[in-house]
Amino acid sequence: MATKEPGHLLSGIRNRTGKVILEYVFLNHTRCDILDQTRVVDSEPRSVGDCPIWNINLWNNAEQKDSQEMILKPVAMFENPFFHSPHKLVMCDVWVSMETPSDFNTRVGCTKTMNRLDFDPVTGYRPEKAREPWFGIEQEYYVINDEGIPCSYDPEKFNYDTLVMYNHVGHPHNKNVGLERELSSSHFLACLYAGVKIGGRNRENGPSQWEYQIGPCEGVAIGDHLYMSRYILHRLAETFGVRVSFRPAPLPGVRTIAGGHLNFSTVQMREEGGTRYIMHAIELLSKSHQQELFKCYDPSPDSENTKRMESQNTEHWIPKVDEFTFGVGLKRSTTVRIPKLVDMDGRGYFEDRRPGSNMDPYAAADVLVRACILGDFLKPGFEYLKNLCLPD
Repeated sequence: MATKEPGHLLSGIRNRTGKVILEYVFLNHTRCDILDQTRVVDSEPRSVGDCPIWNINLWNNAEQKDSQEMILKPVAMFENPFFHSPHKLVMCDVWVSMETPSDFNTRVGCTKTMNRLDFDPVTGYRPEKAREPWFGIEQEYYVINDEGIPCSYDPEKFNYDTLVMYNHVGHPHNKNVGLERELSSSHFLACLYAGVKIGGRNRENGPSQWEYQIGPCEGVAIGDHLYMSRYILHRLAETFGVRVSFRPAPLPGVRTIAGGHLNFSTVQMREEGGTRYIMHAIELLSKSHQQELFKCYDPSPDSENTKRMESQNTEHWIPKVDEFTFGVGLKRSTTVRIPKLVDMDGRGYFEDRRPGSNMDPYAAADVLVRACILGDFLKPGFEYLKNLCLPD
C-alpha cells in the first residue's frame, strides 16, 4: 500500500492533551536489529538532555542465556515524521548500569576515539588545530518480500550478471518500481522532516535495490543519523506492505550485493592543499592490519560482507579482501577511491568502499579514524608513518 505522506494513517487524529509522544529507538545485541518503544511526557523536550532515561529488557550478547533489564540513555533527538511535531524520535544507546555500557554499545568506543583527536592519552599529543572529522555513508538496501527475496527479482526474464539499471527511469525491469520509488521518496521527505542529514538518493543496480546518502556528520553523530534513517525506512516499509533488507548479500551466488561505502575527511583534508593529508591517511590505511577493519565493517556473525567481497559475479565492482588498491575516479575493484572532483579541486575526502550495507556506523567510523589518523593498526616496520603532528 503506497502512501503520499508519512504518518497519513494518523493525520486525522488530534492530540488535545498537550502531552508529547517520545518514540525511543535503540539496537539489540546484533547491532543490526532496530527496536523501539513509546512513552508520553508532559511537555516538549527542548534538547535530548530533557528526555528521561528509561529501561528495557534485552540480551547483552549473542549467547542469549538470560535477558536482563538495561538502561536506555538518550543521545540524539529528531522530529517525529509519523506523529509530527512536537512529538520526537529519540535515539538511545544501551547500558547495563549507569556506569557500564552493554557489550554491543559501540557508540561509547567511537566517542572515546573521536575525543582522542583532540587529545590522545596514548601519546599525550594535542593538535594545534581541531581535526573535525566528517563522515558520509552511501547506504544501499533491497526492498524484499516475506521470503527475504527482492520483490522484483525475476531470473527467468533477466540476466543479473549483465543487466544495468543504475539510476535508470523507465527501465524494462519495471516490476514494483513505482511502489519502491514512492517508498524511497517518502523516506527522503520523512528524513528531511525529522532533521536526519540525508543528502541524496538513487536507484541502484540490483532488483528492487535503492540507495540513499547520509552526511556529512561530524564524529559520532554519523551513527545517530544513519541508524535513525534505517529506523524511519523500516517504519515506512511496514505501511507499504513490504520489508527492507540491509544484508550485504541477500541472494548468495547471485549478483545482488549491497554496500555501505564510507566517506571521510578532516578539516585539513577539506582545506586548500588537502590532497596531501588525504594521501597520508590512505598510506596509513594501506599499511594497517586489514582484518581489524573488516571485523568492524561487518557486524554479522557469518561475515556476510566478506561473502559480498568474495562474490565471483561481482568481482569487477567491489574491493577484494586480500588486496589494497586506490585510484582517482575508479570504482572497479578499488579499496579506496578519491573522487575525480576532489582530485581536480586538490582537497575534499576519500571513500572506503569495503564496508557492507549492514555496517555498524559507530564501529566503522571508530576503526577508520584509529587506522588512518591515529595509526593504531600499523604493521611492524611502518610505525614511522604515525606522524600525528602532520596536520600542524
